Amino acid sequence: MPELADRLKDGLAELRADGPAPGRAWCAAWTEVVDGALRDAVDEAAPQGRLALVATGGYGRREMCPASDVDLLLLHDKVPHAELERLVREVVYPLWDASLKVGHAVRDRRQAISLALDDLDTGTALLDARTVAGDSQLLRDAQSEYLKKMRRRPGRFLEQLTRADQERRQKAGDSAEVLEPDLKSGAGGLRDIQSLRWAAAALLGEPRLDALVSGRYLGAPDRARLARAYDEVLAARCALHLELDHPSDVLRMDHQQPVALALGYEDGGDHDSAAHRHLRDLYLAARTIDHVHRRAWRLIEADAARGRRFRRTAEARLNGLGLVDGVLTIEDDGLLDDDELPLYVLSKLVEHRAVLDRSSAAKIARAVDRRDGTWPWTPNARRRFLAALWAGHTSRAALAELDDVGAWVALLPEWEPVRGRPQRNPFHLFSLDRHAIHAAATLGDLVRTETWATEALEMVEDRDALMLGTLLHDVGKAYGEPHAETGAAPARSMMTRMGLGVATQELVVSLIRLHLLLPDVATRRDLADPDVIVDVARQVGDRQTLHALHLLTAADGLATGPSAWSSWKASLLRELVRKVDAVLEQTHPTDLNDGAEATAREALAMSESLGVDESEVRNHLAALPRRYAAAMTPRAVVRHAGLCAKPLGVAEVRTRVTPGDDVVEDLAGYDDLDVVAIDSAGLFSRIAGVIALHGGSILSADAHTRDDGIAVDTFTVQRPPEAGATWWAAVEGDIVEAVAGRLALRARLAKRAERYERRRTHMVDVPTSVSIADDESSHATILEIRTRDRTGVLFDITAALAELHLDIVVAKIATLGEEVVDVFYVRDVDGERLDPDHAREAVLAIESALGD
Repeated sequence: MPELADRLKDGLAELRADGPAPGRAWCAAWTEVVDGALRDAVDEAAPQGRLALVATGGYGRREMCPASDVDLLLLHDKVPHAELERLVREVVYPLWDASLKVGHAVRDRRQAISLALDDLDTGTALLDARTVAGDSQLLRDAQSEYLKKMRRRPGRFLEQLTRADQERRQKAGDSAEVLEPDLKSGAGGLRDIQSLRWAAAALLGEPRLDALVSGRYLGAPDRARLARAYDEVLAARCALHLELDHPSDVLRMDHQQPVALALGYEDGGDHDSAAHRHLRDLYLAARTIDHVHRRAWRLIEADAARGRRFRRTAEARLNGLGLVDGVLTIEDDGLLDDDELPLYVLSKLVEHRAVLDRSSAAKIARAVDRRDGTWPWTPNARRRFLAALWAGHTSRAALAELDDVGAWVALLPEWEPVRGRPQRNPFHLFSLDRHAIHAAATLGDLVRTETWATEALEMVEDRDALMLGTLLHDVGKAYGEPHAETGAAPARSMMTRMGLGVATQELVVSLIRLHLLLPDVATRRDLADPDVIVDVARQVGDRQTLHALHLLTAADGLATGPSAWSSWKASLLRELVRKVDAVLEQTHPTDLNDGAEATAREALAMSESLGVDESEVRNHLAALPRRYAAAMTPRAVVRHAGLCAKPLGVAEVRTRVTPGDDVVEDLAGYDDLDVVAIDSAGLFSRIAGVIALHGGSILSADAHTRDDGIAVDTFTVQRPPEAGATWWAAVEGDIVEAVAGRLALRARLAKRAERYERRRTHMVDVPTSVSIADDESSHATILEIRTRDRTGVLFDITAALAELHLDIVVAKIATLGEEVVDVFYVRDVDGERLDPDHAREAVLAIESALGD
């Protein structure tokens, strides 16, 4: 047995060092090594009785990747238990000794058939099984009997298979578009094709894709496309296992470049790395699998429910199209010469939530080719295209059909560089083209389901421009950076091709050029500064553009991913839009209902009802600069006045927590922490450190110092998911200890960071950059910091600022995937903006604190 284990280890090592390229040939070679070792083990054991050593799963399919399990079934016919135990030791132990992961079962023929009928995984394993050693007829008999019995009730098997597919796809995501695709279980992954083979067994008695071609569930071209796509995904999985040396089917971002290089891809120019090139091919292969699977599965489900058929009467006639079991078919080939064909078909796919018949898909693809890959637009076609986009997420599958047959690029050739282009950034969940479709679909859903969005849409007269601006907002990424500028030319070309008017084109270009403005300002600038609001109003220009940008920004953020959108960010955006809208209506920002004067009036009016003397509120406001009242809500002013009412001790700290959903609507999970203490260097960083120590996240902060030296700081904090009822009590207690110098904060943060880093499964390299913003601020110098997210990073930054005796006036904190983007408004000890030398020292101090 030791010799057998060494043989397996040496065989794997040899294949790793000098085997075929990752892919089907490599898997076949490794399968043959394992087969040979197991045959010899069985021969050496000289088993008694009728039995077979059977390979199942990926091993049975001869698709053994480097870290795949070796799945075995010892199938027998009345062999004594002791003999079976001996054979298991002789066969399985060498595999374990070779550090291979083994799954094994021992069953007689009847057990194997009975379990296969009751359990989907056991049944599909038996369909993929093959004999490695022993009596091959025993397995053939078991498979034949299982198929015979299973096909008496194929609906039950297919219902289980459909449910398993849906659960798998929902959990693993869409391999055709996500940043880190699941090569095995995602939609468009290897399991989709395996499911088709198993479905063929249930309906046609043969677990082969060729049977689906004969049964007219797949076309012959589909079969060839699937083979190429499957090989592409299998090669990626094989290369991933070689890179990791442990089983994983998720192609994570930090492994994409070495996997691409192992598959022979090379780096191109900027934003065209080997990983980008490989991921694009992988996305397109996964899309092929997903499209073919979805089309075939609609027919498979119908036949499982209603019985096999080769041709069924159309349940609806749609002017040259037929609809049968949710499958749309071109019945009048005269439509193939109609200029409106692709978008007419699209409209019907969306209307009926149908899939395209395989033969009809092939007809459209050939029609596209006959027109040299281009297709003209008509006004009616444009109307149908926009209507499909406005239909929301129900249209995504239909739009994917348009892409699969080549009609999307034929209609808009400028889309080709966008198609399948990966966005290797943890900020984004989807490929570039799919992100655009998700954004457009999200916009369509928003205006039907969200009151604020419906109201914003009423301010937009040119809704075609809004939808196209949302669809095309990131198209410039395929043409170079800055994409808000480079997107204008291809967008104009596409809109000209569509026949859109000059005014619509101008608005779309404006939306593309400005689509980053509102989120950047809302999350990185001081919204209490009137100059900021006036500048945004100047750039936007009119109310239609403003509200269109608001809708576009929300749709973009929601379609990007959880790192890009939250209820907190949505509230900041609404605040910014409301203020800019007032300026565009000729109302100055200081006259808005949350301006300094209005806030002061309301605070004084509500003070008594909140248990604070009006005189205390008046004195409190008089001791603070105008910006304080402009930045605070009236309730916050009264809270602060109450906290400051009694004299403070030298080391005394007073805190109060207010649930965020009590202050701003839709902000459950975000709280306002008020801290009042005698101002001292490092107060902000100590508070930030304690919050980080307890797993909380600071989203923003306003810090002010009264004329009498009392610091009044307000932090908006997101509690950790696991926070219990006593979480805030622990935080407040530790803040008191930290300010008094009785808490080893830096040491505790270091320990927490060490535990956190050990748990991280993968990290993305995020370079640190510290810069002084070009924006002119009337009251502070603006520092922008980008660095990798880690425990205590905010503490390190603010401690560095404290060493230079800088006052933090406003802090805007954002975590975008693995990256932290923080903005600080700081002033010197005299309350002035930093001079150039002082600002450079601040940059140096932060860079040093962050390790750069």
